[in-house]
Amino acid sequence: MKNKVWFITGASQGFGLIFVKKLLDKGHFVCATSRSPEKIIEQVGKNENLLALKVDLSDQKQLDKAMKECVNKFDSVDILLNNAGYGQLWTFEETSDEEIRKCFEVNFFGTLNATRAALPYMRKQGYGHIFTTSSIWGYVGDPYISTYAAVKFATDGWSEALSHELKGLNIGISCIKPGGFRTNFLEATSMVTGEDKISDYKKARDQYFEALVKFNKKQDGDPEKYCDFIINLTSKSAKPPLHIFTGRDAYKDAEDKMKKISNDMKELEKEATNLHVD
Repeated sequence: MKNKVWFITGASQGFGLIFVKKLLDKGHFVCATSRSPEKIIEQVGKNENLLALKVDLSDQKQLDKAMKECVNKFDSVDILLNNAGYGQLWTFEETSDEEIRKCFEVNFFGTLNATRAALPYMRKQGYGHIFTTSSIWGYVGDPYISTYAAVKFATDGWSEALSHELKGLNIGISCIKPGGFRTNFLEATSMVTGEDKISDYKKARDQYFEALVKFNKKQDGDPEKYCDFIINLTSKSAKPPLHIFTGRDAYKDAEDKMKKISNDMKELEKEATNLHVD
């Protein structure tokens, strides 16, 4: 397998850090970005195939500069992995406008900014692949994830639309929708909750979050296997598919929703398809 140049956002912990370690072990070249790149060096050590850079995803100029440094050092950017982000879980009514906008700024607009920085190089070199990290919650809505779901649904829709724009350019895009994996996603370093403001929500909400805390590190998914799976997809001759669900729970939740959509459509099909101009 030809060694590739990967540009990874959010590389100082969780999936991102695992990807960095595995890719370097396989001899690939990695530009790893984070607000704290020193944490990457601490975990990985110095490596001539690694370029660790400090990047604020909300700053397009920083991303453009980082992408240019990546290409200057490694001659190309073959794969962009939009991995950075955090979870925003709480009731919608108790979540402030500021919290919602911040979540979109990092999780959604950060993905757009990194992709905007990569595309000129991929177009010039005539190839490339982009992975955007969504979530099963970007396909299936659950309680207390309204903000996070909005971000990830947006990521999914944007990825699908962009895939059509990239046809003919030999640039692929895949939107990954992971289920539960045993990373630090449910810990304070990756998940933000809110303030207890409305008593009507308290009982059910507290029960949900108590169960969520107990579920931490008991998720079904193995993050090491997840990273191996995504890396192995890039070694195949065919480009990875647009929609990638990862984990048994993600598959079940997605299949359940597909059935629900099908049933909802059939229930109203006769009336809903009889709205055309005669």
